[in-house]
Amino acid sequence: MLELGQCVANWGFARLFAECVDKISFTPSRVALTPDEGALEQVVSRFEHYLAITSRSAEFRTHGLLIHDNNPTVAKKHTEMMQKFHKAGTLWTDITHIMETPLFVNSQLTSMVQIADLCSYALRRNLENQENALFDLVFRRADRKDGRVVGVRHFTRPGCQCKICAGRVR
Repeated sequence: MLELGQCVANWGFARLFAECVDKISFTPSRVALTPDEGALEQVVSRFEHYLAITSRSAEFRTHGLLIHDNNPTVAKKHTEMMQKFHKAGTLWTDITHIMETPLFVNSQLTSMVQIADLCSYALRRNLENQENALFDLVFRRADRKDGRVVGVRHFTRPGCQCKICAGRVR
């Protein structure tokens, strides 16, 4: 796994977008969405902002596509949410650079979804068990602006000192 993590770390063209939710800290009174819905909205919003920024410096407008591990229950819900985002935007932004609804694929057949799974695994193991070796490699690909992590967020209690939360502070 570390070998693959090192490969990911060296992909200068790659950007990591993730929402890590501490479900104990996630209360319906704070957010009107479920943890899953809120996480999708956050990731979609951050990816849209990234695409908008890269479009400004590109000769042609940059577009992106979401590719998701296939789960029939999640697929229906996320497809419906993306359709709403395309019509009305998210809480944070209009969606103009992300194409259509997510593509759903079997992760066992698609190596890039397996890479996304590896990144998710690294984030989770770091937050739950403070395992740093793989995390430190894949976290290098977290989208950043002015040295601050903007592509990955840890939704948790205030005052968290994990590497994700520390990286989001200037």
